[in-house]
Amino acid sequence: MSKSAKIFTYIIYIISVIVCLGFYVFNGSQNKMVSTILNWGYILCALAVLITLIMPFFYRSGGSSKKTLWEFGIVVLLCLVSFLIASGNPVDAHVSTPPTHSTLKLIDTSLILSVVLLVVAFLCAVLSGLFKQRNLK
Repeated sequence: MSKSAKIFTYIIYIISVIVCLGFYVFNGSQNKMVSTILNWGYILCALAVLITLIMPFFYRSGGSSKKTLWEFGIVVLLCLVSFLIASGNPVDAHVSTPPTHSTLKLIDTSLILSVVLLVVAFLCAVLSGLFKQRNLK
């Protein structure tokens, strides 16, 4: 790993430790700390997506950037299909503040996408093992 990548990783670690320590110092009872942790999680997810999309353009091996764009397109397509399948209908629950339709739609989309990605990951793991075993014979 290059020196700049190590420095970037250590900075991310230090900020994460500070956020976690702040959560335990404030006992997690204040909404400020919860929103801080959520915002930090959003920042980390955005960084992961950006780095995943940008890195193949720095290390060009011909098909790597095309492959990344195809994979990104597949992820966007899965998200879109999950959003279209999601109903957003409320469940019977006694809550003080009922969620909005858009919140329910987003939650349904996230659950459907999680299940689809879990099935895809399982199939990839099983099929890659079968193909490797088949190629060894």
